[in-house]
Amino acid sequence: MDKLWKFVKNDDVFHEIVEGRIHHWHYHPQIMELGQTYMVKVTIPVGKGHDFHKHPGMNEILYFLEGKAEQWIEDEKQILRPGDSIYLDPDVVHATFNVGDTDLVFLAVLSPSQGWEAGTIDVSRDPPYNSYRNNVSTI
Repeated sequence: MDKLWKFVKNDDVFHEIVEGRIHHWHYHPQIMELGQTYMVKVTIPVGKGHDFHKHPGMNEILYFLEGKAEQWIEDEKQILRPGDSIYLDPDVVHATFNVGDTDLVFLAVLSPSQGWEAGTIDVSRDPPYNSYRNNVSTI
């Protein structure tokens, strides 16, 4: 029988840089093959962001740890701070921008693992999302 649990120590975390964002994967297909849920700690530098996108095959929870986020879900915008969170069904367009004066740090939890193949779809150049923000540097 396969193990249904796993300890992941800080030294075991899979690190990657994606368009300037730092991803610290605690649970990722390369770390936990049988996992049904993935978790990544994301760090976004001041003035940067993760532009409008969606995950067709996975739902997502974001939990904010540090900084100040301008969080978009579809056409709704809110400012989120440490302790705030959001839930997104698959295919819900969202974007996260650092509007504070320190790094923005949050956890993203994604599931189910079968949705991993569908990836992340960038819609930032598509209407209406391309009109929601002007002159913002994203990464």
